Amino acid sequence: MPTRMCAVCRKRFEKSELNRVVMSESGEIFYDRTGKAQARGLYICRECVREAEKKRVFEREYKRRVEPSVYERFVSEVESG
Repeated sequence: MPTRMCAVCRKRFEKSELNRVVMSESGEIFYDRTGKAQARGLYICRECVREAEKKRVFEREYKRRVEPSVYERFVSEVESG
C-alpha cells in the first residue's frame, strides 16, 4: 500500500488511513471521499482534522485564501463518516 504524509503533523501513513482534500481546476476545495478525484490533493490524518484550520494548511498548500466555511464543511464531512 502506498504511503502519504499528513499535511498537518507531517507523519507518514498508509494512503487508506488518510483523508484527501483536493482543489479542482476551478478553485473549489472539497473533501475527496473516493481518493480518486483528478485534482491537486493533500492528505490529513484523522487526529489532525481539527488542527488543519489552526495551522492554515489549505492556504499553505494551495497558496490562496480559504474561507473558514471550507474547513467547517471538511470537518463535518469527515466526522459524519
